[in-house]
Amino acid sequence: MEDMNAAILNLEKAALQNLLAQKFELDKDPALEDSEIDKLIGYSSILSLSDNPEEASLSYEIITRLLECTESKISGVVVAAEIILSRIGNFPGRDLLRKRYTGDTQTSIPTMLKLEAIARESENTIFTNEGEEKSAILTDFQFKLLNFLSSEKSLSVSAPTSAGKSFVLSIDLISRIRKENKQSIVYIVPTRALITEVSSRIRLSLKNSKIDGVVVRTAPFPVPKDKIDRAAVYVFTQERLMSFINSDEGSQNITALIVDEAHEIQKGKRGIILHSAIEIAIRKFDVKNLFFASPLIKNPVYFLSLFGKLEEGKYFLEAVSPVSQNLILLSEVKNKPNKIEASLLSRGVETPIGIVTTNFKFRDPKGKKKANIAHSIYSGGESVIVFSNGQGEAEDIAFEIKSLLGAFDIPDEISTFIEFIKSEIHPKHPLIESLESGVAFHYGSMPSLVRSGVEELFKGGLVKILCCTSTLLQGVNLPAKHIIIDNPKSGKGNPMSRSDFLNLSGRAGRLVQEFHGNIWCINPSTWESSCHTGEKLQEISSAISELMADGGTAIQKLLESSLDSEKEKDEAEAAFGKIFHDYRESNSLDFIEQFRNEKNSNSLDKTVEEIKKVEVTIPNEILENHQSLRPDHLQNLYLTLSEILFFEGYIPASPYVKGSNERMGTIFSVICDCFDWSLDDRYRNLISMIASSWIRGEKIGKILSDRVSWVEENKPNEKISNTIRNCLNVLETEIRFKLVKYYSAYIDILKHVLSERGITDLIEEIEPYHIYLEFGSSNRHALNLMALGISRFTALYLEGKFDFDQDVQAEAYLEKLKGMNLNSISMPSLCLKEIIDLIS
Repeated sequence: MEDMNAAILNLEKAALQNLLAQKFELDKDPALEDSEIDKLIGYSSILSLSDNPEEASLSYEIITRLLECTESKISGVVVAAEIILSRIGNFPGRDLLRKRYTGDTQTSIPTMLKLEAIARESENTIFTNEGEEKSAILTDFQFKLLNFLSSEKSLSVSAPTSAGKSFVLSIDLISRIRKENKQSIVYIVPTRALITEVSSRIRLSLKNSKIDGVVVRTAPFPVPKDKIDRAAVYVFTQERLMSFINSDEGSQNITALIVDEAHEIQKGKRGIILHSAIEIAIRKFDVKNLFFASPLIKNPVYFLSLFGKLEEGKYFLEAVSPVSQNLILLSEVKNKPNKIEASLLSRGVETPIGIVTTNFKFRDPKGKKKANIAHSIYSGGESVIVFSNGQGEAEDIAFEIKSLLGAFDIPDEISTFIEFIKSEIHPKHPLIESLESGVAFHYGSMPSLVRSGVEELFKGGLVKILCCTSTLLQGVNLPAKHIIIDNPKSGKGNPMSRSDFLNLSGRAGRLVQEFHGNIWCINPSTWESSCHTGEKLQEISSAISELMADGGTAIQKLLESSLDSEKEKDEAEAAFGKIFHDYRESNSLDFIEQFRNEKNSNSLDKTVEEIKKVEVTIPNEILENHQSLRPDHLQNLYLTLSEILFFEGYIPASPYVKGSNERMGTIFSVICDCFDWSLDDRYRNLISMIASSWIRGEKIGKILSDRVSWVEENKPNEKISNTIRNCLNVLETEIRFKLVKYYSAYIDILKHVLSERGITDLIEEIEPYHIYLEFGSSNRHALNLMALGISRFTALYLEGKFDFDQDVQAEAYLEKLKGMNLNSISMPSLCLKEIIDLIS
């Protein structure tokens, strides 16, 4: 066995030295001996018959590394790889093998082994279209997942990032719709950035399966039950799910709930909102099926236990990925700034690979160092993601890389995209200049069509180097051959956790395009967190459990006004809101005993006493609808509105009605006072100004242009890129997140107060500003178009082309679009393409 371990170590060194020699100057060790190659093939073959996931993974590692670093016996390695990849059920890898080494012709495999491979393929083949010979070959994990999805009421699965969960979920969704009509299926994703990607994938699956009559919506506007033909499929964030649940239309229903990236339940305030939304949905609706999908967690059973589905559910864990990763550690060499010591971290062991020589200094500032590494790796034309710890850093590194690149022939697709940014965003947006060199950056607050445009160019290979922030951790599908990481942070500057690092690194390597992805870790010994090392599977618990682990001291500090960090305040508010609602709902605090242990008992008792002191008289329904907000703040709002004698100035009116801005300002002041939202006058005016333009449907380019002009006049030294980025962050964070939730609570409590006072006629006049603020329009045509998944950019160009009655469903717009002469409508080509993709 020691000899075999030594042979595997030599193989790993040879494979990595080959890789490094392509990118840098490196002295390579002699090639593998033929006898070593034969021994490794035999061992990989034996391991491929094992049911042990670690042995199956090692079998894959051995045979694919042999493919990449053998020349004298490559034909024998290819034949062996055909059998081994079939045995372990890695048919995407086998497809890549054929594409790269054998074309469409069969390799010269002995008959018995060929029959074995055919049998394994047959076992994993499914037919995806009824009445047609359209089939798909699944990996062992995908086949197992599909079987469980079709047979179990509740399921929780943990698998690597690149395991192909999304593909199987799409197949199951189609099967579910075929089996039963009138279903209402909700698919939860962690961020708005993912909504378009998932809804587009669902629409494409429906189209390929030739299924009509299915409503796909991305806005929380319920389809009346009598209007559902085959099915309604909603793609929401957890916040939009809460809005959907709280809709007063009375027609909403959920028959199946799919929670993708379910591990996000452990992350702060939004994790608590996700927890609450799932609980409420299960309690309120006929949720027959509940599915959770997470990357590489040790305890997938946790979700079934948390939501009371253990008896009727199954869970399983998959550790084998169809694409593996090389974790390459790059460290400084003392007194030699142009040298880098490279090591491979594999199976928990660090193996020195060699000293590489560079044409740049490895002592340069972090941004320049990342740029130089990216440039060196890109030399082969392979896709590279540079992970950045913030938006400004992503932009700066993109410009550093741009300065290193030579001439670039700009493809037509990039030219078109640049023209769109110039006309619709801002002519001096920094993305324009970086795209001119084939480099881009990507982060969450970018306008949706810009963000998806960057993703499409990168996936299509037109942009090769992409600088990303932590949005990459939340399921955005942007795999790359290489990922570069240096002292990574996630969220608001917190050192990255092990689970986040695994999620990020799992995006290195593209299925059916590479056998291995590469994660380049720069000076890992200096990182604030050793997230690159440790167990591959991580145990999770909900954010509310983590916050209550010390007995809930954060809630105590919140009520004492002794929390300084905004992040801590947000988490404590959400926890307080959820626990107080549960207390009121059950009329007891017995449920809080689940958090008690020997260490936190006294602290937990104090938290219970503090919660009991809080006096709230508003209905439980309002508390439930707004669990992410402090109940005492909701009570403050109720008391404030109850003292008003004349309500006209406090009713959210149509943005186009005279005096609406003054009303908006009045309501904003009430919100800030009651929710303790501390803003200086200048910043409050900025939020108000942008919010007012936003809900009136003003184009984002105009909003940005106005802001840039003001800053240029008043702060001439401010960089335009900073101004644009700050303005977009105000829009995304302050308006589309904070102001939306505050307005939603304001409207619910205002309606309650008016109802108590018997002034029901004014209730009908209240405009749904929380909807207007999130989607950026008060025009019902634009809102219906956005409910279909159309971007705000495109919806604003189309809104004047419809004359439907008030009660027409969003899907009527889709049918009308199919009959329109779209070329006669003046709009950017990207918007036209978006419509064509939707209706075709």
